[in-house]
Amino acid sequence: MQTSEFLRFLEDNGMHVFNVNDAAKILHQKRGYTKLFLHRCASRGLIARIERGLYYLREKTNEYEIASSILSPSYVSMVSALYYYGLTTQISHTIYVISSKWHHKINDAMGYEISFRTARKDMLFGYHKEAGGNISIADPEKAIVDIYYFNDINDLDEKALDRPSRIDVAKLVRYAGMSGRDTVKSRVATLLAEHGYKREATRLLGMQEKRRAK
Repeated sequence: MQTSEFLRFLEDNGMHVFNVNDAAKILHQKRGYTKLFLHRCASRGLIARIERGLYYLREKTNEYEIASSILSPSYVSMVSALYYYGLTTQISHTIYVISSKWHHKINDAMGYEISFRTARKDMLFGYHKEAGGNISIADPEKAIVDIYYFNDINDLDEKALDRPSRIDVAKLVRYAGMSGRDTVKSRVATLLAEHGYKREATRLLGMQEKRRAK
């Protein structure tokens, strides 16, 4: 298979991020030859290396696709997800990924740093696929919950909860309750109360009191 055919196959099949095994199957070659082939492609600037054994198509992908492709299961969250949805004015060069698995920080992927946060398996909810399944990203409401869960900086646009809200308030309450952490529930309740959602805040705090009473 010619290099141009290989690259076209990746693009046509939406394989913007791929590993050595993927490439070996496409090329119908052994890993040794495949590694050399990919090294030559990278040397020519046709593809780029993320980390050992993992590559992406230049100019055909973005930082969210790359971040979504490193661990499974995992998803982009916190301020990175808020920025994706236009719910923060902060421009960050770090993409935050949540997973139940540990992974070292990646310092340069298309000029971005990819930072991983490890959570319990039961915290891996409230996310979905976008861009043909290539991006795994938190719902806006889960991104807020994750910010509080990891005690990170909340850069939510202050107007996001103005009526009509750009955040699904009922979903935010439900996700906060599912976190199982009183600190998360309290901080989400405070956020809601500050924006006039006092009934929802009271309901969330009621969940907290019920749990303590058991």
